[in-house]
Amino acid sequence: MSIARLRILIVPLLTSVFSGCAAPRANLWDGTSVDRWHVDGHLGVVGAVPAATLSALGDAQIQAVKGVAGQDSLSDSILLHKAAQSLVAAGLDMPGMNTVASVHLGLGWGVEAGYRREGGANAWSLRWQFLSAKTSGWNAGIGAMYSSLDYEMPSMLGKVQTTLGYSFSRTDISVPLVFSKPLGEDGKYGSVGGGLLGGWTSTKYGFDPDGLYRKWGGNVSLLDKLPDQKSSFLSYGCSGFAKLGYEHAWLLAGLTVLWQDYGSYQVPGTEPVSLSGITILPSLGLEIRI
Repeated sequence: MSIARLRILIVPLLTSVFSGCAAPRANLWDGTSVDRWHVDGHLGVVGAVPAATLSALGDAQIQAVKGVAGQDSLSDSILLHKAAQSLVAAGLDMPGMNTVASVHLGLGWGVEAGYRREGGANAWSLRWQFLSAKTSGWNAGIGAMYSSLDYEMPSMLGKVQTTLGYSFSRTDISVPLVFSKPLGEDGKYGSVGGGLLGGWTSTKYGFDPDGLYRKWGGNVSLLDKLPDQKSSFLSYGCSGFAKLGYEHAWLLAGLTVLWQDYGSYQVPGTEPVSLSGITILPSLGLEIRI
């Protein structure tokens, strides 16, 4: 079987097995705001297919995870590096599918404030529609969303997280710039469009492998604790969407693609972990405006 075909099989398997925490980054907005004191609600699902994480959760990585989980001593530094890489990658960009729910309240002057819950993350946002199709034929808006999240890994990765005493938290700021063409008068039937996204992520992580020994090079010693470290990186990308329905309810399908260089992350007893790659975020949901 070719490597390309094997990857095609691995991707849906991993995205069905690994799910849970994920930072809200997919664009779920068509650039239009609701009138003052009116409400916009969204309920749907968002997937994540991150190239770096899928590579770090391949077969060799999973075997390393199994070899480290629940142990009190390690005799292979490569095994430790691969298991730690899996933990770091999963915290930075966990593949899977998450439910998402959001609500936005119109404040007037094209401005609306909102709350979004996706996976285990909470997000708050402000959005401003600065261009109206009534005067230009196009709608356009810009927003800012802040989210925070503490990670607990699922299933097998959770055992490694306990063994290595791994902690990971992140905060994200995402800025979408969105353009859309309305379908029907005032977008009665929906809209189609797309836009650009920029983001900034700050992470805090550490390892506390209490009582875990390392055995290589003929020496036996406790694996050192790694005090809390901080790191940050930028994300860049684009999105496209189609919003179809009638008057107050629409089905919104979209695709967001992001590129990020996550940087380098220190790991106890082995070389740092470095990751970079694209993340594909498909979304599907129901939007209601009242």
